[in-house]
Amino acid sequence: MTPTVIATQLCKAYTTAGARVEVLRDVSVELSAGQLTALVGRSGSGKSSLLSVLGALTLPDSGSVRVNGVDLAGLGSAAAARLRGEQIGFVFQAFNLLPHLTAAQNVALPHRRGVRAGATRARELLGRLGLAERAGHRPGELSAGEQQRVALARALVNEPSVILADEPTGNLDGETEQQLLALFRQIAGEGRTVLVVTHNDAVAASADRVLRMHAGRLEAAA
Repeated sequence: MTPTVIATQLCKAYTTAGARVEVLRDVSVELSAGQLTALVGRSGSGKSSLLSVLGALTLPDSGSVRVNGVDLAGLGSAAAARLRGEQIGFVFQAFNLLPHLTAAQNVALPHRRGVRAGATRARELLGRLGLAERAGHRPGELSAGEQQRVALARALVNEPSVILADEPTGNLDGETEQQLLALFRQIAGEGRTVLVVTHNDAVAASADRVLRMHAGRLEAAA
C-alpha cells in the first residue's frame, strides 16, 4: 500500500499555567491508502493533537508531515487551507453542523466548485448514506446518527484522499456506531486513507491497523 500521509519525528508542546506540556514526542507514522487505522489512547495522550498536525490544522514545533507528497511546513496559510479543503476531510464527535442550514446545505457548503455543483454532490452523497429523504431537514430535526452521517457526507464532498475522524462514534448508540464503522470501512476500501481517533474498543477492533499513544508517544502499532 502507498503511504498517503508520512509524519516524521513530530514534536509539539504548549504552555499551560506557566508549565510546559509536551503533547507530541518524536512521533513518526505512515498512513496508507485503502487502510482504516484506529488511533487509541487515554484522554490527554496526544491523539487529538496528532490528528490536528496530520490534518494541517496545527504546525508541529519540529518534524515534518507530507500529504500526498506535499510538505505541510512549506505551505502558507492560504495554501494549507486549500490543501485541507481539497485533500482532507474531517469528521468530529460534535458533528459541527450549522443549525440554520438543511442537511443538503451543510454538505454542499464547503464544495470547492460552487453552489450548483455542491448541491448535486450533496444529493448524491446523502442518497448513498441513506439520507435522501432527510436532505431538507435541519440538524435539530435529525437523530445523532443521521447528523453524523451528514457530517461524513460533508467530509466527502470534495472527494478527499484522506479522512480524519476524531471520536466520531462518541455520541452514538451501539447499532448506529456499527453502521458508521461499516461506512468508514467502505470508504477505506475505495482507496482512501482513513484515520479514526477513538477510545472505543469496538472501533479499534474494526480497524485494519491500531496505533496506540501514551504521554505523547506512539507506543505500538498492530
